[in-house]
Amino acid sequence: MINISKNKCIGCGICVSLCPEEVEIIDGQVKLKGEKEKCLKKILNACPQQAIKEIDRKLVFALGTDDKKNIKDNDHVGEAKYFQIWNYSKGELVYKEERKNAKYQEDEEKIYGDPGKAQAVSNILGNVDVVVGKMFGPNIVRMKNRYVCVAVREGEISKVIKIIKENINEIVEEYEKKDRNGLILN
Repeated sequence: MINISKNKCIGCGICVSLCPEEVEIIDGQVKLKGEKEKCLKKILNACPQQAIKEIDRKLVFALGTDDKKNIKDNDHVGEAKYFQIWNYSKGELVYKEERKNAKYQEDEEKIYGDPGKAQAVSNILGNVDVVVGKMFGPNIVRMKNRYVCVAVREGEISKVIKIIKENINEIVEEYEKKDRNGLILN
């Protein structure tokens, strides 16, 4: 799956000049059309922003929610009542299941969060690769070693799904790093 990063593309048009039948710029963003594979190597190597990527990785996302329609917004994601699990593959996010969060009385005195709380949430998340919420608590120090932690500023889950798809390049780049940082997506 070829993906063009909405955040990285500056609309310079180099890819269009290399493959005018396959690439066009619409509203300042590069869009692929037609036989994408035909020019893939040319445009991948020519993009000065490295905005064009071939994404073939499958990822599992967990979105923290209390009401099943919106991302948890009044506390960190580890306090969400539920985690919606979504599978990413070939440019699509598909809802898989809902997991109920465990009740755990966190020790708020701990500087970097309560390791027991981090472990309880990790046990629920299992095979997840990316955790998405509006806020992350101090356990992000532990969580970012196991997951890509993505903070979004949008509340509605349907809009969050769109943001994830638009920023999948950045998410995959962070996933592949040894020393991860959290991402903030708008």
